[in-house]
Amino acid sequence: MAKRVRNKANPGRVLAYEFTREVRQRDAFLRELIDARRQTSALSSEDFAFAQVLSFGVIMCSGTLDVAINRSLKNPRDIKPKVRDCLRISAYELLFLHKPDHVVVNEGVELVRHVAARASGLANAVLRKMALDAQAFPWGDADEDDGAFARELGVPTWLAVRLIGQYGRQSAQRMLSTCLEAAPTYLRDNPFMQGERFASDLSAQFVASLVPLDEPMLEIGAGRGTKTMLMESRALEELEHSVAIHALDLHEYRAQLLEERMRANGVGGVTAHCGDARKLDEVEGLPTQFESVFVDAPCSGTGTLRRHPEIRWRLSPEDVDELAQLQLAMLKQAAGRVASGGTLVYATCSVFEQENQGVIEAFLASDEGEAFHVRALDGLHVPAGAVLSDGTAVDVVPANWRVDELGCFTSVPASNAPDGHFACVLTRE
Repeated sequence: MAKRVRNKANPGRVLAYEFTREVRQRDAFLRELIDARRQTSALSSEDFAFAQVLSFGVIMCSGTLDVAINRSLKNPRDIKPKVRDCLRISAYELLFLHKPDHVVVNEGVELVRHVAARASGLANAVLRKMALDAQAFPWGDADEDDGAFARELGVPTWLAVRLIGQYGRQSAQRMLSTCLEAAPTYLRDNPFMQGERFASDLSAQFVASLVPLDEPMLEIGAGRGTKTMLMESRALEELEHSVAIHALDLHEYRAQLLEERMRANGVGGVTAHCGDARKLDEVEGLPTQFESVFVDAPCSGTGTLRRHPEIRWRLSPEDVDELAQLQLAMLKQAAGRVASGGTLVYATCSVFEQENQGVIEAFLASDEGEAFHVRALDGLHVPAGAVLSDGTAVDVVPANWRVDELGCFTSVPASNAPDGHFACVLTRE
């Protein structure tokens, strides 16, 4: 009987491989995979945390990692996808975690042997080449070469160039460096369930605090209802009762999730609708006029790159163009539902002017927007009930929050600070 060879692959790397393979095969979302596996994993907390760091890094920097792998191959097609998945982990450890070469090569070979034993010899040769080549990373002068700048920060060149053009090289570098870090966790006290809290980025909490609690309210792009919860929590604390919110989402399953979440938290007053925000007349049961309308628009998500590692390599310039057109169409449609003297709030989690100030300016110049004006913010504040993950109350306005020239709220990702968001408050005459 042949002697069985013991699996020498590190369990954290094996789990990271499984996560990243599933993201590749199914276009899955990494955070959902991690949350689901966390409940059933037999790994130690240290190994699971290591797998999470590796998988986030690999998905965030996948395009750059493929460049590193391909530079060490005669032909990119020489390796199978599952072997490439393993080599991406090693490339991330070399280029971004700066692990010792011998550790990365040895651990990488064992991981490939675990996944595809026959490819371990090829992997050994490729890993040794990658380790040597990594010494010259990012293979150019990042101060002058946009491609090298993008590779150093693990993003597509087009994204780096666009951010450089909008913010300048130094600010873009600082923002993208931050987006390689873990995002801080912010919570909000849940007044519906005393002693409980729910997660929401601090910038998102501030955006929700800008929506007047004037009934009836319409929330467009409600998703699974985090901002709905934020608004209803504020209503309970300030008004001592829930407010009537009609929450709309394009997807039926999200509307159902929102309803379930409200029931689970004992939140009344929320009516979930499913429909296209560009065709509000076709949404069954939706009132025609609202005192307060909140458009939480679908966007590029470029303000949340730390939390959603898939975004940077799935997004394209054409996507941003299409999103800006969609956002403007949604805003125009929503305007028709705002009562005289009512409020229209537009928000994104993008850092692109095209999706933010550009949409507002185009809206104000349109027929639908001629009756509206920007209600300029006169200051910034930390929303009530906001705490850090350790329970410490947040009482200082983050340094990365701004009021722009239009009078709108804007933020960009910063170290140990909230995500990038945009919000504009408009009033109908």
